This record gives sequence, C-alpha cells and structure tokens, in this order.
Amino acid sequence: MAENILVCVNYGHHGARLIKRGSELAKTTEANLYILVFDSLPQDDYKNDREVDMSIFKEMATDYGAELIVEESHAHNISKVIKRIAKEIDATQIVIGQRVENLWTALIGGSIIDILLHDIPSADLHVVPKPRADEEEDWNFERGVTAYLYKNDDHTYTLNFDHQKNCDYEGVFFKYLQTDFNNGLFAFQKDNRVFEVRVNDGVVESLVDIDEEKDRML
Repeated sequence: MAENILVCVNYGHHGARLIKRGSELAKTTEANLYILVFDSLPQDDYKNDREVDMSIFKEMATDYGAELIVEESHAHNISKVIKRIAKEIDATQIVIGQRVENLWTALIGGSIIDILLHDIPSADLHVVPKPRADEEEDWNFERGVTAYLYKNDDHTYTLNFDHQKNCDYEGVFFKYLQTDFNNGLFAFQKDNRVFEVRVNDGVVESLVDIDEEKDRML
C-alpha cells in the first residue's frame, strides 16, 4: 500500500514549517505528499496575506512534488475537513500543528487529536510543536499591506507605500508588531519565485531571500 502524507496548514510561516516537516517524512518513506490549506481568512481584510502565503505554498508544493488542496473552512469544522480529505486520498500519515490542536481545544474543550485518532485509525498522526517565541518562524507581524521598492544609488532599496512608474518591485510589507519604524519583511515575486527580504527602518539592504541568507550563515 502506498504511503500518503497529508499536511494540514493555515496561513503564516508556521504553515511553511509544517510543509517542510511533511516533505522530510515523504522523502524518508517515499510517500506521496498532499498539502491541505485551510482558507479561513476574511476575503478582503487579509487579501495580501493570503496572496503571499498561497504563492509560497504553491512554490513549495512544486518543489516537493506535492498536490495542493485548498478548502474553505472555519475553526469549528477543521476536523471534518481533515477527515474528508484524508479519506479521499487514503492518507496513511497526517501532520498538523500544535496551534490547530490548541485552537480546537479552546473552542470545544476537546482534542482534535482524539477525534482524528478515533475517526481515522489507519493513519498515523504527527503533531508539530509550536516554535519557541524566540525563533524567527513565529509570525510576529501586522497584517500585510501593499508596498513598493525603489532602488537607490548605493544599490539599497527604499520602501514606499505610494506607487510611481519608476518603482522596481511591488509586493507586500509585513511590519513587525510593537515597533514605530518600518521594520519587518517585504515579500515580492521575482523570476517566478516568492522572495522575502528584511526591511530595516524602511530600507532593504539586499534582495537576498531570508532562507538563502540563513543558508549562507550555516
């Protein structure tokens, strides 16, 4: 019987972390990988967040040879969606984040783990712990807003929220919480890829993607 791994994610960086974990399991077991995205954000209020995260999820699905499944859902029916998709693809392993489990527990006072173990006994369940608060993968940003980068003579880029014809890149700016300055991340598309670069006081020093930046430091 073929192994089928179902990774259940919502928007935010923790979703990318779960997908990476699922891809590692799939590689180890030579399994088929499926990514289930819960599309639960309000259509208008979180338009930028959805577009950026969905682009990242699509890119990761392509890189890992996974099938991307998007389902509209709300917190109260997450377990039903997981059960339905898991049965449709004959999932043998299911990966969820601790945040999903905590949310379900807060809503109904029960455990989504117990429900899934009872209703899908043939699948192994993996619960990935929430990252520590001091890890960069925690999503400590305000809602994304449309922004633009303009190249300077010193090859840095200035972040601006007004569009002009000479803008170099259009994307979405995610500002760090609890800061009065324009510090955070700028996400944009380049060469059919989604890049996320650091913004310090309204300036981007380099267009090197954050993940590539980490690799260079290793």
